[in-house]
Amino acid sequence: MRTLVLIAALGLSAPLSATVRADEVRLQENAPERHVVVKGDTLWDISEKFLKDPWRWPEVWRLNQEQIKNPHLIYPGDVVVLTMEDGKPKLSLEGSGLPLVKLSPQVRGEPIELQNQGIPAIEPGHIQPYAMAAGVIDEAALNAAPKILGAADERVMITQGDIIYAGAGKADTQHWKVVRAGNPLTDPDTGEALGLETQSVGRARTLVPGDPQTLRMEKVNMEIALGDRLVADVPYALHAMTPRAPAKPVQGKIIQAYGGFSATAQYATVVINKGQREGLEPGDVLAIQRQGRLLPGEKVPTGMYTDTKCVKPGKTVGTEFYDPKEVLVECGELPADAPRRVVRYSDIGCLKPGAKITANEFFDPKEVYQPHCRAEDRIRNQVQLPNQKVGLLFVYRVFDKLAYGLIMRADGPVYLMDTVASP
Repeated sequence: MRTLVLIAALGLSAPLSATVRADEVRLQENAPERHVVVKGDTLWDISEKFLKDPWRWPEVWRLNQEQIKNPHLIYPGDVVVLTMEDGKPKLSLEGSGLPLVKLSPQVRGEPIELQNQGIPAIEPGHIQPYAMAAGVIDEAALNAAPKILGAADERVMITQGDIIYAGAGKADTQHWKVVRAGNPLTDPDTGEALGLETQSVGRARTLVPGDPQTLRMEKVNMEIALGDRLVADVPYALHAMTPRAPAKPVQGKIIQAYGGFSATAQYATVVINKGQREGLEPGDVLAIQRQGRLLPGEKVPTGMYTDTKCVKPGKTVGTEFYDPKEVLVECGELPADAPRRVVRYSDIGCLKPGAKITANEFFDPKEVYQPHCRAEDRIRNQVQLPNQKVGLLFVYRVFDKLAYGLIMRADGPVYLMDTVASP
């Protein structure tokens, strides 16, 4: 039985109508003609106001691949308008009393902090604990990272404000995250080691480079221990993401979930077993799919029978139990010059379709039984139901072999080992 991760509270959009082409952008039934951007809006929120499939936002903006990877910013106070061109929807920004313009930087009457920071792709608060504190690193890279050697005094536990010493780091790196190794993550299909989870336990700044280097602990999430490692503290660029479909097909699985069991799947962070090497990038949107049930089919009647066969060359039959399927062969299948040892054996057979056995009447097992019937042979006419789309995942942090994603929509429970694929 699979482990339940989360239970969803939000419903998905209705399925595509048979009359809608797969490549057709679907507008919401109540899509507005214009939307004034306010503080707190996200690209995802605005996309959903206009589109049933929010990841198709770049198509409706008519953005090329370079613009998708380096999107211009949208700010509170901007007006997003919906128009139709050649029968297709188009979104643009409306200037104050000006004609429609392409999405581009411009002077706005907003406070300085808003002028330098457009609206994010998704709500930062939903991912802050995982984008900044959690992470994944290759075991070899972790072992090569600078190690905390000690404090200025003899204490073994370190706290905020302490002066510490660590192995040498890169000369151009001054700001560090202090990390501690967590659980190893492996691919459920191949068994490949995908990386080690890391926990960010604090932040430090280099005061004096060298080997050892001298640092000050500037922030502590929990007590720092000797042996914890330093990795470069790289700013997280949430504002550089645009919701979109992956550039090439991707299919993976949910292998980890954060936050434990919850009453809702919306805004839960999960880990998937695909990353940069499969072409994933921050902003990619994936469909969460549940594998369709395998309908039970019909049970096949079985029965014990006896027969005679020859021992396969190189095999032996003694007093110990053996599997006739592995040890025996029809005598007629042996080469003419092969030694023959004929044995009488008992086995379980699956009754062939249409065959019958009548009590007190002799029968030929080869005529009525499928020989060597095993558990996998005892069910016939099973039907595999199609996969069911149960949600949408927004990929927001990507490593070499793994990625973190935020569940943006869900319909029903989301389980570990549910699949994710290009929408």
